[in-house]
Amino acid sequence: MSHEIMTPLIPFLGACIYGDAEKFYAGLDHSNQKELETQAKRFGMSPWLYRYLSDVLPDDVRSECQRVFQMRQAESMRAIRELDRLCYVLRNSGLRFALIKGADLAYRLYPEAALRRYGDWDVLFYPDDCGRALEVLSKDGWEVPIQYTDNHEAVMKTSAHHFSPHIRGGFKVEPHFTLPNFTKIDPHEFWEYTIEQPGGGQHILSPELNLLMLTRHAASKSYFHASIPRLLTDAAMVMRKEKIDFMKLRAMTDKWHLPYSGNLLAAFPEFFPKDAITVFRADPEVVSLFRSIFEERAMLGEPQSVSLALNRFHAQGNTFLGLWKHVCNCTPNRMRILYHLPKHGAWGRVALAFVQYFWTRSWRVVCSFAQHDTALRDYCLMVAALESKSSKETNCLLK
Repeated sequence: MSHEIMTPLIPFLGACIYGDAEKFYAGLDHSNQKELETQAKRFGMSPWLYRYLSDVLPDDVRSECQRVFQMRQAESMRAIRELDRLCYVLRNSGLRFALIKGADLAYRLYPEAALRRYGDWDVLFYPDDCGRALEVLSKDGWEVPIQYTDNHEAVMKTSAHHFSPHIRGGFKVEPHFTLPNFTKIDPHEFWEYTIEQPGGGQHILSPELNLLMLTRHAASKSYFHASIPRLLTDAAMVMRKEKIDFMKLRAMTDKWHLPYSGNLLAAFPEFFPKDAITVFRADPEVVSLFRSIFEERAMLGEPQSVSLALNRFHAQGNTFLGLWKHVCNCTPNRMRILYHLPKHGAWGRVALAFVQYFWTRSWRVVCSFAQHDTALRDYCLMVAALESKSSKETNCLLK
């Protein structure tokens, strides 16, 4: 994935939602129009070109974008039938659950499901229903891939927020027991910010929790996980289709000691119009810090996971404790998943996997310490500052 802050793609997407996409396109010179086409293709946004620029695109570009758009439409029509069937099964089993991320946004908030590509279906289950949810999925024919253990408790400990994936008929479900990067928060708490749908059982996240979930998901891997075009369009769809109480959202982030979503979103003035950013009531200093994060991320590229982990531990002031916890998490189940080994037996191959894993990682640790990547270290310090629970602590971390 490219981590640059894309121009002209980002302002084009903003114009699609908040302005006049055709007028924006007409204002680009030929080279920038070609660059827009290239960036849209790279980030899976070609359907947006067809949806909003069909009348003005060159014939060859329109034909290709139409092909992708129609293919996505066909995929979404096939998927919604199976997704509706699954939700029916879950409701009839008396489970409390909520679709989150792509599976929820594409069909409920986007004007065309083809505009929001997604892979698996993320389903959040009420904490007390998780065990039974796994049983229901199993009875409904959803199977755990061979490289994952049958012991879901063990899988839970190797994943931050979901159980192992379940597959049925070419579709994949990730059953979530919590939301991504809601660290140390009792999952029961954010179920207070969901809305039960008619018929019972199925919920949707409140607009405030939905927006917060999107920005927290973007924080994965120190924000290297975030796809900026998808994050911004997702957030815009939530805000355009549902009324956000930003005071309530800020109170939620204060309560849970999480970064305020409005500060992150306000860091992209090329996407959001001024009046929308004003409503965020963002902190200018934190907005500037968020902007620096994404600009630095663009220059760093994709760092090795070991280097990123070491610098994150350093930024948090616990390098050796972090390494020790990482070693303790290297269980046989994790080796089976990483190296695609059978979920039972094959202990010789598991032992060899441990040797290979620690040999390669140990060498990378040594190289990381030797190289002293100050740019990545400074980046991780900025991220640690943003992840701190208050503006006062943020300023202290940056000094």
